[in-house]
Amino acid sequence: MFRLLIVAMTLSLFSFSLYAQKRVYTTQKVTGEPPRIDGVINDTAWNEVEWGGDFIQREPYENKPPSQKTRFKILYDNYNLYVAIRAFDTAPDSIVKRMSRRDGFDGDWVEINIDSYHDLRSAFSFTVSASGVKGDEAITDDNNWYSDWDPIWYVKTAIDSLGWTAEMRIPLTQLRFGKQDSYTWGLQVSRNLFRKQEISNWVFISPTATGWVHHFGELQGIKDIKPKKQFDLVPYALGRFEHYQPEENNPFRPGKKWAGSAGLDGKIGVTNDFTLDFTINPDFGQVEADPSEVNLTTFETKFPEKRAFFIESRDKLSQTITGGDGPLSGDNLFYSRRIGHHPTRSLDLADGEYADIPANTTILGAFKLTGKTRKGLSLGAMESVTAREMARTDLNGVRGREEVEPLTNYFAAKVQQDLNNANTRIGGMITSTNRDLSNPGLADLMHKEAYTGGINFNQQWKNQTYYFNFSAVFSQIRGSRAAILAAQTSAPHFFQRPDAPHLHVDSTRTHLEGFGGNLEFGKAGNGKWMY
Repeated sequence: MFRLLIVAMTLSLFSFSLYAQKRVYTTQKVTGEPPRIDGVINDTAWNEVEWGGDFIQREPYENKPPSQKTRFKILYDNYNLYVAIRAFDTAPDSIVKRMSRRDGFDGDWVEINIDSYHDLRSAFSFTVSASGVKGDEAITDDNNWYSDWDPIWYVKTAIDSLGWTAEMRIPLTQLRFGKQDSYTWGLQVSRNLFRKQEISNWVFISPTATGWVHHFGELQGIKDIKPKKQFDLVPYALGRFEHYQPEENNPFRPGKKWAGSAGLDGKIGVTNDFTLDFTINPDFGQVEADPSEVNLTTFETKFPEKRAFFIESRDKLSQTITGGDGPLSGDNLFYSRRIGHHPTRSLDLADGEYADIPANTTILGAFKLTGKTRKGLSLGAMESVTAREMARTDLNGVRGREEVEPLTNYFAAKVQQDLNNANTRIGGMITSTNRDLSNPGLADLMHKEAYTGGINFNQQWKNQTYYFNFSAVFSQIRGSRAAILAAQTSAPHFFQRPDAPHLHVDSTRTHLEGFGGNLEFGKAGNGKWMY
């Protein structure tokens, strides 16, 4: 089905304001000892550059001078970027210092955003609160923020009679950039004065403006550095002991259980622009658990991705069905949480029979190649293999094994080209799932193959005020007659429903196809009206 989307006009309550002119900060290379990251800006190296400042309020009084001044300095060497921020405060005793978890953003904070690709669409954000709590986010598609990105960097803060200060050391390995003789990076610096709910920016960006990254100023003066090819190997060993109330007559619930595993995570810089991430039997023991699920609908619950391997550079492996930033850009062709999910098959147990079913499908290994060239070509490819999972059964002391999840291969790839200063984007994506369904008990329960793909075109103009999106997508599933019949009659599809004469159930089919598309035009902001 192809649909034409006409979006209703809505009135924005924000007032119109003009964009700030582009600003430039010029940095210098450290010639002697680099700054010591202790929160006190007294190192000799800081004298090599000038202060940047003249911040403008974004909230609550748009385009007005802030109530407190903020200044910053930036240095670099062959391995790190150094940032010093002085947050003046005429009432140091009123600085709000709150401890929180990483990415908590509580209390007073300062932040620097760096568009090291200088593609006007992506950036890396480093935030620190007055209490020293780190925050870091990856920014994609001009204004999509991902707080799950956790780079390695160093920061200290200090409070004195003038206010408070922050010193940062950001390893160049945490930034993505291609090899050049000299560099121009996008730059934004922000401050939050908590007690007044006041946010000010070095480059003023109106709340009614569309996007974020493409408004940045520029960081100039960086030269004679090389992109750092990462080579990180992180092995792990995990032991686990569980103690619980034993279940009478159940041999798989004796009251205690020991378990152990080992694996390896790695990151390799293949070229200056592309990075290979891989994992063998990954450890997700530190991943935050999902909330309890109560789902009374016919559709699966979509949980956010929290596993580091799948979060890293996920913008290179995502494509919304609408293909742009419009109001319906929510459905994605690739949902990574299905990799490593709970086994699909449930067992029909006899009276007195017990089963021990794995909680999750084991990811045997996975790799992901992602990157973006200086010419705006973005590439991403991911391959993952999950194990065949067996459940142990016991019936009156007789042990057995039943397959509850087949050996499965997952693949996803995406390519996108940015043109015209990132105002034009053309891309495409394809995904596949292939299962070994040699077990008859699974062949009638699951699809043997599943494929999705799509293309998208996005055009923006007048400082990204107006946009045009076009996308087309397809999907196909293949399997046994029983599996395809179950798909036709399942609640998400209901081919047998009487109000859909264009659909009919065919019990002989071994595959199903679908296609769709979206055509959209709109005004995203920069004024009183959006549509």
